[in-house]
Amino acid sequence: MRLPSLHYLSQKALEGFRLFPLSILSGIAASSVAIYLVEYEKDIENFFPYVNFLLTAALGIPLYFCVSILIRHYSFNRSTASIAWVASTVFLLLIYFSLPDEESTHNTTIPYVRYAIFNVIIHLLVAIIPYIKGHHLNGFWNYNKLLFLRILTSLLYSGFLYVGLCLAILSLDLLFDVEIEGKIYFELYIWVQGVFNTWFFVAGIPKDLKPQDAIYEYPRGLKIFTQYILMPLLILYLIILYAYGLKIVGLWDWPRGIVAYLITCVSVLGILCLLLMYPYSQSDKGNEWMQRFSKFYYYALIPLIALLFLAIHIRIADYGLTINRYLLVLMGIWLSIVSIYFMIGRSNIKFIPISLAAILLLCSFGPWGVFSWSERSQVNRLKYYWETYGVLKDEQIQNEVMWNLDSLPDFYTSKELTNNHLMPDSIHNEVLSIMEYLDENHGMKAIRSWYTQNLDSMAWVHEKENKYGKNEADLYLESAGIEPYHRYKSDYIYYDFDCSEKEIINIEGYDHMLFFQDNFYNKTGKTHSYQVADTLINVSIDQSVGEGVVIQFNDRKDSISLSKKTNELRNNYGENYAKVPLKEMTIDYENEGMRYRLIINQLRMNGEGEEVEISYLDFSLMWRNTN
Repeated sequence: MRLPSLHYLSQKALEGFRLFPLSILSGIAASSVAIYLVEYEKDIENFFPYVNFLLTAALGIPLYFCVSILIRHYSFNRSTASIAWVASTVFLLLIYFSLPDEESTHNTTIPYVRYAIFNVIIHLLVAIIPYIKGHHLNGFWNYNKLLFLRILTSLLYSGFLYVGLCLAILSLDLLFDVEIEGKIYFELYIWVQGVFNTWFFVAGIPKDLKPQDAIYEYPRGLKIFTQYILMPLLILYLIILYAYGLKIVGLWDWPRGIVAYLITCVSVLGILCLLLMYPYSQSDKGNEWMQRFSKFYYYALIPLIALLFLAIHIRIADYGLTINRYLLVLMGIWLSIVSIYFMIGRSNIKFIPISLAAILLLCSFGPWGVFSWSERSQVNRLKYYWETYGVLKDEQIQNEVMWNLDSLPDFYTSKELTNNHLMPDSIHNEVLSIMEYLDENHGMKAIRSWYTQNLDSMAWVHEKENKYGKNEADLYLESAGIEPYHRYKSDYIYYDFDCSEKEIINIEGYDHMLFFQDNFYNKTGKTHSYQVADTLINVSIDQSVGEGVVIQFNDRKDSISLSKKTNELRNNYGENYAKVPLKEMTIDYENEGMRYRLIINQLRMNGEGEEVEISYLDFSLMWRNTN
């Protein structure tokens, strides 16, 4: 076997560049920007333009590849080819300007999700573009086999090249003491994958694809891999999913949400397996079982698709529609269409990528699309909860918290969160989840009119000055009079009572005063000693609130119980944190010629059920001998 000469390799590289110039240039541009980001990461203040250009250039690789194939395969004249190149470039420019910038938006998720959808659509077009017209199923299969093998070969060569170059650089570092920065390895990986891998891949694509339709020799290794590796795995996954379905029926247990993802992945794996087997089932004698298995598989998918819809329906009914759930529903619809298509006897395998690309394109825009529908669903849930519990009336927030504009970029208000306890804890947590979802994916545009203040402009000023300050979800919640924290119900309860007037204490009528504070880290008791003239004073605290404070003057001992006071505080102010007036934090006690006043500055307790213990106590103790 003759190895290819350097002249041959250079000719193939030049031919690859002539056939796919813009794909290669896109790879070079994307790699260059990625390396620049790695090199100057700490000096860049606004990453959006660089990341957006990187993603746009990366999208240009499959898009320009698609246009090159289209022009050459269908023999476009110069003017038509020019229109195709210009149209694809304009599309990339529109993609670039649709991506967010630091100055223009608080929300960045949706444009990138839309970008991901377009990326999938363009890759599907790469798979079908030369054979979108006519039947040509054999040519279509051979062309995709060519793409699949080129991808594997490119990854193999790129991997060996990268490892070899890394070892060479490491040798320079170890043998010649050449200082090599660690990030050079990542930059090298970017260049090899972005430039060499792209160039090597396109260099192996033949100029004329028409002969692919006349190839009837198929790799035997591919058949063995599909028949003895992929198919057994597929059957195993089907058995597991069917067993789970029987468990649901037998125990009447609602399906878990993750089963929808598993069914989608297994279904796609099965369709890929059938696509790989397609020519063998059509040409080889003795492989009639493959055709029967193909039809059986689509029948077997129907109960699983029904289980998918059931699982998604339960999640949507409980928590509304989100982007992920919409796409899962979309995949269920697509799997249903594909299954019915092949069950009725159709055999055009091009229908699989064409139908998926069409459905994804249809869902990417319009009021029926994934973004509009998911946003409406969550906003309607939020509106229902707030109207039900009185936070929203006539599409206006009631008791809106008004922020002092002079305090920006910080937020200050003298108004309490008056709507905070209108909703039960479970609904409160649901509202927080909805607001977090809207903030991460859609922004607050849909609920902006419910508020009288321009919260977006406030948030923009705040975020410019406070990188880790309030996010929009927190700002909109607090402006609606609701604290932006999840509430957790547990037997383990935490109390924190803080005296609101502890700065000034009137000691009139008492002779002495001492201050006590300590933490209790699973200790049974604490004793502090004080010396006043000839008197030794020992103050003991027990974690059990019933024991309270024990004061010993030489041989005299008095006990001040905390149980009554702590019960009052718990009943009046509940769990978590509360500021309490001085009067309610004071305990007066008299016994046999001694008068005491104990002022609790701060008290923290925690525990499970009725077993509540002191974890931190800070108090002032005054006393007087009345004899």
